[in-house]
Amino acid sequence: MNIIRVKRYSGVAMQKLINFLIRLPRIIKLIFIVLFLINFFGLMMAIIEPETFPSFFAGIWWAIVTTSTVGYGDYVPTTLVGKLIGVLLILIGAGFVTAYFATLATEAARTEEMFLKGKKGFKEENHIIIVGWNEKSRNIITALHSRNKPTSIVLIDYTLDSYPETPLNFHFIKGQAHEDLTLLRANIHKAKKIVITADVNKNEFQADMLSILTLIASKGLNPTIIACIEILTESQLANAQRAGADHIIQTNIFAGEKMVKVLLNDL
Repeated sequence: MNIIRVKRYSGVAMQKLINFLIRLPRIIKLIFIVLFLINFFGLMMAIIEPETFPSFFAGIWWAIVTTSTVGYGDYVPTTLVGKLIGVLLILIGAGFVTAYFATLATEAARTEEMFLKGKKGFKEENHIIIVGWNEKSRNIITALHSRNKPTSIVLIDYTLDSYPETPLNFHFIKGQAHEDLTLLRANIHKAKKIVITADVNKNEFQADMLSILTLIASKGLNPTIIACIEILTESQLANAQRAGADHIIQTNIFAGEKMVKVLLNDL
């Protein structure tokens, strides 16, 4: 009875291990295979030709040099069996090593494309999220970079097709900022602050409605986040306050007051 239970548990454990290995990324599988081949063939050579390969490390070194096709020549099999093992390693190992580097290059290119297209999620913490790509957000990012204290910045924008042509450094997320999926890709839960600029592609009322909706979504996912929102119309000021805005910037009022001062000074 105990033997049957042991076999059953062993079978379940083996199935879980197989399922785990199947779900691993391809590059991780290749790393395991390459490491196994190097250790296996290195051990074989150390056993078969102890005079030529005096230690296990010497066999490992020979296997690495052989699979990488470098061929230093400091360790060379001398027996027929050793040479056959070397041929087998070249045929099998070199293929896996080539596949590994090809996969590595493909993954790097895919990751870069996802980053440039705004599809790659942000993983850091205590960052600042800026909503909307416009002259205001460009100036904000420039000012943040000019400080001595480095700050991670995430830009959310739905109008850009790819990372904007700018020397400024930030993480770009493409999408609507009022959608949970977009905010989650920007790691809203771990963000410190969010700055919501008015959408320049909408009229003032629509821009304010969209900004307030983004504010509600942000506060819903992260109640402790410090939110600064740009409001264009006086009528939506109270709604922004009720939505939980920590700071409200009324740019139209500031611009109007500045223009009035200029006009009065010239009179």
